[in-house]
Amino acid sequence: MKRAFGFSLIEALIAIAVTALVAAIALNSLSNAISIKEGQEIQDERLANFQRAVNRITMDLELLADRAVRNEYGDLQPQIMGDKSADESFLSLTRQGKRNPANLPRTEMERVTYRLKEGDLIREQWLMLDIASTDQIVERVLLADVTKFEVEFYHDEQWIDSWPSSDIANYNRNDLATLKPKAVKVTLATDDHGELIQIYPLGDAQ
Repeated sequence: MKRAFGFSLIEALIAIAVTALVAAIALNSLSNAISIKEGQEIQDERLANFQRAVNRITMDLELLADRAVRNEYGDLQPQIMGDKSADESFLSLTRQGKRNPANLPRTEMERVTYRLKEGDLIREQWLMLDIASTDQIVERVLLADVTKFEVEFYHDEQWIDSWPSSDIANYNRNDLATLKPKAVKVTLATDDHGELIQIYPLGDAQ
């Protein structure tokens, strides 16, 4: 009598269970690999944004221009100013090199301000050097989830928290156009990339 070959019900159930277990392990491994890849992509993007923010600040300070401006209240402001201890730590400056692809008859200088606002590093760009209202300021989030943005100014052989270091009410426009510290220190920090301190010498200073 010939013996029939095949799987019994128990063997079939065991095979199905083993196949399901292998598939579950493979699916879990694939899911973990995708999560790791997505997490790495997010980290790479965060690092790129951090580097772009630092590069933007560096470029603006390297292109510092001798030009005072008037704010929306008509008050004169020096070519560079800032405050570490303000509620929203900020750095404001006039820079050269404004893009003019159409070669229009306009200045190649612009006013920009960096400000820490609710955890975001904001770059404000004035549409005109001397603005009449805050409607002429364009805000852009340069970097999110910032834990620290601070500026300090080197003057009289020491670092100070704000610039100008004295009352500017008695300065004329020409004086304010050239009033600057010897160097600016910028501290930028996020939880994922730690703290970076950059020092920017400003050349001849008063």
